[in-house]
Amino acid sequence: MGANSGRVARLKPQTIDELKSHVNVDFTTEEIKEWYDDYKSRLQPGQKELTKKQFVQVYDSVFQGDASNFAEHVFRTFDANGNGMVDFKEFILGLCISGSTDFETKLKWAFSMYDINGDGFITKDEMQQIIEAIYKMTDCKASSPQKLTEDLFKFMDCNQDEKISPEEFIQGAKQQPLIVNLLECDPGLDEN
Repeated sequence: MGANSGRVARLKPQTIDELKSHVNVDFTTEEIKEWYDDYKSRLQPGQKELTKKQFVQVYDSVFQGDASNFAEHVFRTFDANGNGMVDFKEFILGLCISGSTDFETKLKWAFSMYDINGDGFITKDEMQQIIEAIYKMTDCKASSPQKLTEDLFKFMDCNQDEKISPEEFIQGAKQQPLIVNLLECDPGLDEN
């Protein structure tokens, strides 16, 4: 692989310790090293961070459907410093949060993805954009994205102010399993 073919970059032990101290998931040192190797294999020689385009390509390769729109939203949540790139620390922390088994942690991350403009609320348009991206990626046939958006929005917007707060989102997700299925990109959605 170009100029770096003779040398493989390795994580320093203090970097691994720092990552483990910030991660609420029990990643072992070996797992972090494996993620690092996979991350580095995606970079061009001399490159230190994933571009949005690279991130979308990697994410899109995991799904049979078109995950590019969804991956752009995921990228936004991983790019913690907003510089348009994802370094390894952002990458591993993003993986841990988005894949967290802690329900509330996962829902807070999901809220940040649905809140496209970052104003602290989810509008119907923002929700529909995410649901359409999930449908495209999973080939879901449960109902139309528009109908599902309408139904979920009605259910979650408790105070009927045409926007969903973080509290409404978390409360709604706790009461409606379909929302959790969407978060997990489950192609077997039903209309319950």
